[in-house]
Amino acid sequence: MSKNILITGSNGQLGSEIQYLVSNNVYNEVNFYFTDKDELDITKIDDIRAFVSSKAIDTIVNCAAYTAVDNAEDDKELAYAINRDATKNLATVAKDSSISLIHVSTDYVFDGTNHTPLKESDTPNPQGVYADSKLQGEKELIDINPKNSIIIRTSWVYNSNGANFVNTMLRVGIEKDELNVVCDQIGAPTYARDLARAILTIIESGIEKSSVEVYHYSNEGNCSWYDFAQAIFELSNIACIVNPINTEDYPTKAKRPAYSVLNKDKIKKEFNLNIPYWRDSLRGCISLIDIKDVKKYKIGVIGSGFIASGLVNLLEQHPDYILQKVLTRSDISKREDFVRSDVLTNSLDDLIDSCDLIVECSGDAIYATDTIDKILKADIPVVTMNSEFHVTTGSYFADKGLVTEAEGDQPGVEAILHEEALSMGFEPVAYVNIKGFLNENPTREDMEYWGAKSNLSLEMVTSFTDGTKVEIEQVLVANGLGASIAKEGLLKIESDDMLQGGLEIAKYADKLGCPVSDYVLSPKLPAGVFLIVKHKEEQQDSLKYYKLGDGPYYVLERTYHLCHLEIVKTIKRVLSGGGVLLNNGSKPQLSVAAIAKHDIKVGDRVKKGIGSFDVRGEAVYMKNHLNHVPIGLLSDATFIRDLKEGEIVTFNDVSLPESIALDIWHKIANSK
Repeated sequence: MSKNILITGSNGQLGSEIQYLVSNNVYNEVNFYFTDKDELDITKIDDIRAFVSSKAIDTIVNCAAYTAVDNAEDDKELAYAINRDATKNLATVAKDSSISLIHVSTDYVFDGTNHTPLKESDTPNPQGVYADSKLQGEKELIDINPKNSIIIRTSWVYNSNGANFVNTMLRVGIEKDELNVVCDQIGAPTYARDLARAILTIIESGIEKSSVEVYHYSNEGNCSWYDFAQAIFELSNIACIVNPINTEDYPTKAKRPAYSVLNKDKIKKEFNLNIPYWRDSLRGCISLIDIKDVKKYKIGVIGSGFIASGLVNLLEQHPDYILQKVLTRSDISKREDFVRSDVLTNSLDDLIDSCDLIVECSGDAIYATDTIDKILKADIPVVTMNSEFHVTTGSYFADKGLVTEAEGDQPGVEAILHEEALSMGFEPVAYVNIKGFLNENPTREDMEYWGAKSNLSLEMVTSFTDGTKVEIEQVLVANGLGASIAKEGLLKIESDDMLQGGLEIAKYADKLGCPVSDYVLSPKLPAGVFLIVKHKEEQQDSLKYYKLGDGPYYVLERTYHLCHLEIVKTIKRVLSGGGVLLNNGSKPQLSVAAIAKHDIKVGDRVKKGIGSFDVRGEAVYMKNHLNHVPIGLLSDATFIRDLKEGEIVTFNDVSLPESIALDIWHKIANSK
């Protein structure tokens, strides 16, 4: 093998692949000199002579070329300077210095009128400036005729990081739902690494030619650009529709050959090359590309309230995600207040058709049931900030597709702490929420005041205050993490000390023989959640050293929950294959019943149970109240029986409109 080899165009696709192969193999007593246009201007023959002389070069591999096919039509001077004149310079220096030259050319030298693989002996007929400039470079090399030199024509070159068809398709296919790609131009893709390997094999084998020989090289097989695009999306799991079109429907400045499949018999025979099939090489190339780095996932959002607005703001600045659509039930023409009114839609189908993942944060169990049912049928994963949905109908969907509550709200944070605890060998005993204030029957006046002060809806601030929200959250945690509750309505332990309050809850866990989900009331503790956990006795000294206490019970805390800011962590989890963080389980034991806040009369109506001044939610054992109405289902309800304050609302007490959610709940309840 030669000792001093010059590679021009080393930053291009082929040159960079030669560099890669050289850096990962041992070539004893061989020096490779990789140059780009800044290090060696091959349009200046004196620069080439000086470089070849100073480095004692005995082989040149010319990977440099002007390859902007359409731009060449307007930039003729530069195209000919690089593709013709620079090739002439290299050939002249090679002949004068008695060294070998391997020059890379193109299938574009043919006009594309053939219908069988093109042989080296077939007559070229270039159809544009780029094609002609490459053919003129070939002619200069043949005319000058340095010994032991060859021309290698190739086609449709790509690699994992260059500006090429593969990377363009990966980028555009992620950004668009469908593309039009030419289907009547037939050729053969060439993985630059395969061609680089072939060139190194040829150099190692030695070239002994009295005149310049022409060879053809591409990967085996053939396809259209349309076929090529389809394969790229298939192998990279990108769901982009490719529409086949004819060349005439995609006009370009430079004409492309309609057929340029190269016959490779000559190069395979003379240099004993085994050329891979094009799809196999494409698969290998794509495996080197981190599609997550290329892919910007299209995220949809359901809801346009406080959580949705915050998430939309965050997604706008996130590098990995594109905010695609936001589904709202409000009048879009009146939503100039929304941060991205341009992406609002009232069409669920529009949302489903355009997104890779959808975040449901409407806070409405019935509406979420309708939308999630259709989304999962379209095989799109759903991340929720909607514990109301999960404890109402979520169990039905546990095996229907990927739907998970997000980190950020208390249940999701407790689930994260649960995972962390198990990974460290802890045994969870109690899952505990921290609530600062409880008034089970607040006045409308107070709630309107606090809603305005907190920038929250009246329904939301009311459900927080009357305990409905925390009861829902802790039921979701219990059902999802295999825990239970100490009593219906929960314990509501008042304590300003996490360990002390948690131990009160843990007592019930010991009695029940399973973890317990509950909450503590404290205006002094920070907002957040914590777990009471145990560990093996032999770890107690270490845990004491780590300032976790004397044991045997310990507190693992997360004294913040950042709701919409943390949703992206669960989005990433799902898109990277991490699976469900938390759902309501397929066999829930607990529910959240609607409890009358005051005496209710026949004919009274409740527009929405959660956050109302008529009912509140309370955790119950489903087996004890098979006929109860989950508070998430109490919507547009008309009472048909009188009810006393504190009574549980049953299906005998109200008339509810038909809904998918109602049907699903009956299926869940009837399975008990």
